[in-house]
Amino acid sequence: MPTHVSPKGTSFFHSRARAFASYRFGDDEHHGGIAVQSGMYDRLPTHRTDDSKYRASRSRRVWTRIRALMFSGRRSKWVSFIVMILLMRWLFGGKDTSPISRASAPVNQIPVLRRSVSDRAVLPAIEGIEDLVIVPGHAVYLSGNFRAARDEANWVLEPYQLLEGEGKSFMEHMEGGVQQIVSNPEAILIFSGGKTRREAGAMSEASSYWQVTRAFDWFGADVSVESRIFTEEHARDSFENLLFSICRFYELTRKFPRKVTVVGFESKRARFEKLHLSTLSFPRERFNYIGTEAINHLEMDLGEIKVRDAFQRDPHGCRGELAVKKLDRDPFNEGSPYMSQVKILNSLWIHIATCSQRPYTGTLPWTPGVIVR
Repeated sequence: MPTHVSPKGTSFFHSRARAFASYRFGDDEHHGGIAVQSGMYDRLPTHRTDDSKYRASRSRRVWTRIRALMFSGRRSKWVSFIVMILLMRWLFGGKDTSPISRASAPVNQIPVLRRSVSDRAVLPAIEGIEDLVIVPGHAVYLSGNFRAARDEANWVLEPYQLLEGEGKSFMEHMEGGVQQIVSNPEAILIFSGGKTRREAGAMSEASSYWQVTRAFDWFGADVSVESRIFTEEHARDSFENLLFSICRFYELTRKFPRKVTVVGFESKRARFEKLHLSTLSFPRERFNYIGTEAINHLEMDLGEIKVRDAFQRDPHGCRGELAVKKLDRDPFNEGSPYMSQVKILNSLWIHIATCSQRPYTGTLPWTPGVIVR
């Protein structure tokens, strides 16, 4: 028995067929091979004689589909509107290449490093300071009489340091550091060096230098200079002397140094200037090295070649011989607190933890033009 199709049903299927033809072939009524005649539908053509009329662009197909959805009567208008907006964003939401947009886009934005709320709440321990002077430690002092620091017997020395006059060499560095901050009232001095020898117990290299300097009455400087001399007691090599002292400067002043000066042996100048600065991406023009000649400078120069090669292969000192030395110089497993205390350097800490052989290339507080807030 033939099925009766009501005019309403015919109209419904009619609109659906038109919508399908519009979506599939990019046109809406007599195009695309479908002819509407008296409610009957011809079969789609097997072969396309003219491909050009079927080549609808993506935007045209999307738009015809949107019209079909909006006027099908089976979708509410607000849903259709949302779909249209989403599709338009997907279709035209790429880069805006208009001249107006290019002209109004910000150029050369100043990078900003933001501190956490808790970090900003910490007040500086000392005001009016801009520059940093570092004296890396080379040994731990054992005697209770700090006035006898010129005697090498009172220091815990490595075999290559058992030289007459080595104690005086250390004191030259201490005095040189004090002279630097006397001539610059906006600078602080940090003695850097950890508890590197088990036989010295809780005494660190930095504390040894500070105690000796005080015992010698700050080498003739005004006693007020004491308020600008501090210690950094976790560094285990020259790279950490530089990085950890910068972190200690931040802990004290809540900012990073404008200029860094290191007082040490002349033989180690190249290690700092050519390797450590590059590893930390610290600007060369903001760094100064003051070197003194070691007693065994010829032997030290030869040894420095080997050390520089090691740091060239391992800039952060976390592999091979450099890593072994660090472990030996931390007999009490104290490590370093700066990863948790100087969180603005988190990206650098992560880079160092991966033991990468490449310098960190991200934005740092001392990167030129960076603002720390």
